Amino acid sequence: MHELGVVLEIFDLIEQIMKEQNLKKVSCVTVEVGELSGILPDYFKECWNAARLSGIFDKTELELITIPAVARCTCTAEYEMTKNNRICPICHKTDYEIIKGREFNVLSIKVETE
Repeated sequence: MHELGVVLEIFDLIEQIMKEQNLKKVSCVTVEVGELSGILPDYFKECWNAARLSGIFDKTELELITIPAVARCTCTAEYEMTKNNRICPICHKTDYEIIKGREFNVLSIKVETE
């Protein structure tokens, strides 16, 4: 379960930002995860909730945005891969290029003001 390692890396990154910006508390972190990123959203949420229990992130919420896997077929049609079993709904070929769904980004951190 590499999700825990990813969560801990995010916490380290946020701690660095907090020190640089002299921030006291982060109330929410928004993360986007592509379907093909290798991150399992349910495990990621569980790891987030377990890892934040002690320390400065005990009240920090997670907003997780899932990005669907999108392919572009050789016929130029774009389609969601998982909904179409990796088969183009227009020409029914399986020749495609993945154009979305591999992303993993920390989009924002929301700072709690006193």
